[in-house]
Amino acid sequence: MKAKVSFRLGLVFGLIVFFSLAFSYVYQGRQLRKVLFSTVRTTLLHDLRLTAGMLEHRPSGFAGLPLFADPWADRIGKALDVRVTLIDLQGRVIGDSYLPVSKLPSLENHSNRDEFKRALSGTLGETIRFSVTVREDMLYMAMPVGVPERWAVLRLAKPLHDVALVEAQIDRGIEGGLYWALFIALAAGALSAVYLSRPIVRIADAAGRFLHGEKEVKIPVEREDEIGRLARAFNYLSEEIVRLSRKEEWLREVLSSIRESIIVTNASGEIVLVNPAASRLFTITGGMNRLKPDKQITDSGMQELLDRVHARQSGIYNEELTTMTAKGERVLKVTAVPVMNGEQFDGTVMVINDITRLRNLERMRRDFVSSVSHELRTPLACIKGYTETLLEGAIEDTENATAFLKIIHQESEQLTALVNDVLDLSRIESGKIIYHFVPVELRPQLEKTVALFEPAATRKGVTIELRVPEGVPPILVDPNYFDIIIRNLVDNAVKYVDAESGRIRMVAYAGDGVVVIEVTDNGIGIPKSDLKRIFERFYRVDKARSRQLGGTGLGLSIVKHIVLAHKGKIEVRSRLNSGSTFTVTLPVAFPEQHHVAVN
Repeated sequence: MKAKVSFRLGLVFGLIVFFSLAFSYVYQGRQLRKVLFSTVRTTLLHDLRLTAGMLEHRPSGFAGLPLFADPWADRIGKALDVRVTLIDLQGRVIGDSYLPVSKLPSLENHSNRDEFKRALSGTLGETIRFSVTVREDMLYMAMPVGVPERWAVLRLAKPLHDVALVEAQIDRGIEGGLYWALFIALAAGALSAVYLSRPIVRIADAAGRFLHGEKEVKIPVEREDEIGRLARAFNYLSEEIVRLSRKEEWLREVLSSIRESIIVTNASGEIVLVNPAASRLFTITGGMNRLKPDKQITDSGMQELLDRVHARQSGIYNEELTTMTAKGERVLKVTAVPVMNGEQFDGTVMVINDITRLRNLERMRRDFVSSVSHELRTPLACIKGYTETLLEGAIEDTENATAFLKIIHQESEQLTALVNDVLDLSRIESGKIIYHFVPVELRPQLEKTVALFEPAATRKGVTIELRVPEGVPPILVDPNYFDIIIRNLVDNAVKYVDAESGRIRMVAYAGDGVVVIEVTDNGIGIPKSDLKRIFERFYRVDKARSRQLGGTGLGLSIVKHIVLAHKGKIEVRSRLNSGSTFTVTLPVAFPEQHHVAVN
């Protein structure tokens, strides 16, 4: 059970006072009992000596006859209010103030009584015992009488009943005093505890408010004692905690805003702090809120790196590694610095940069340069070869010269198309193109593309079919770049569809806030293994046929970038020797007016 400090202090103070008073009362009671008994004993001894002095010379009628001794004992006992017993030297009672003379012969011999034996030995005989004759405890004192010759023993006895009565009264007085002492002690202890605990309660209340989030907590200091010093210490500590918490919040905000992943380990190599970037990268939760994150890094490569960095314990450590993270396989650059407390190693701070995109861009740049160089080399070699042939004299051969010039012209056009596509793709990927999005009616745009390719398709024996139902909403696109999308798709379809039996179908329909355009052909199709790569730059399924037909390998890559810039998506479905279907999805111009339920 939780009790207040004031209650416990009051109880302790009260008990201390009570037990102190109780000890005092008990001690004083014992002393009073001793004083009372000492008074009774002293009085009895005084009376014994006084009475013994009266019997220094044996009276003439006391010659061992109870008839004369017993009345004397009765008179003395009545006068002194004690029991007076006169015993001869043989232990026979010859006088007793408590018994009639007729009963004296029947009393037992007193020669074995302690007080009688001590008196005969010449000392004062004293004892306390229960008297069978009078049936109560009595104090006995005896001494010999007779000078110079002893002739009897005088014994005085005082009942202790009166002493017991006085002791009972003393006990009752002590008990009453103890009850009042307990009440007064508890009351005084409670008042003292309330007075003494009041500043402690104020400090406790202030601490409780501080723990519950109240920052500006300050205790007024009005004392110069230990409690005042405690209050000043609390004020100082609360100000320091507020300052440190603000600094911690500032550091947390700084760490949270850093894009690089930061991991801090202790001297044992365990992760004790991670910023949000590292939490997302390695799926570690609680790194900014608890003393120790609830999960450590499990990737073996990263763990080995942590072990190497921790084992080094000095200098700046730099390493680049490929490891598995929550974002998949990533290339990371790790910079580690040891945390030193004087000469003691306390842990490591690691800054991790995700350079996957940079490395991919470098790889893409190398691949791009390699691909462009390869694509340029073929037409340039052809142009150079035929030009050298003409310069060496073939120009005089009119028939061959004309054929050579046609080839040079064809290769130059291929080269021009390649350069234009490379420039377009470079501009598109650089993000420097400014698109002008406007609502565009779909049918006129598609009809214009069909009209553009229909002559070439007719010469090849390929039919182009266009189906755009009524109610297809306008799309939000840049008209010029939308034409590039459709032209590339139709151009590819015309190129890769066989003559005489070729068929191309363009279909458009509305979806949920989007318009879907499908370009389907029954051409040679695309192998399943190549479907994932056809949107890559310079990727061709059939390189020989593509170069023969004038393809640069950049058309579909350009289409994909333009579609993504229009917040759309492009997909392809194909079966080898059965044809292909390219699906382009673009947003409608007025989405709030065109919501179509999709079941």
